[in-house]
Amino acid sequence: MIAQEEATTSSSREPDAKGVPMRVPLSALGPGVWATFASMEDERMAGLRAQLDAHHTWPSEYMFKFIAPNQPDRIEAVLSKFPDEVEVNRKASGGGKYVALTILETVDNADVVFDRYRAVSAIGGIFSL
Repeated sequence: MIAQEEATTSSSREPDAKGVPMRVPLSALGPGVWATFASMEDERMAGLRAQLDAHHTWPSEYMFKFIAPNQPDRIEAVLSKFPDEVEVNRKASGGGKYVALTILETVDNADVVFDRYRAVSAIGGIFSL
């Protein structure tokens, strides 16, 4: 089972009383980092686009990763945001409560990547990695 509450982000925060920088649980950021994607400022989007463009020659195969409840309707909701010809790998958690979805799609540019994550973030209850 994946324990989101145990994962932390290393973004710098004010030090605590002992002078140790505080680490914020990812759960404090809401349902996945990409869930706030739609409200990101333009500067951050430009930075993400630059990183994607630096690491990919478009068109390029891109790997999307999601964690979803192991429920057919939730899995289908995620898959419905992608074309039928994508490659999908599924791996159930140890307890079977969740499923990791790895989706490989050849995309034309960074905007397609952003569009896919925006579409999936609208589903709710899905964690984007």
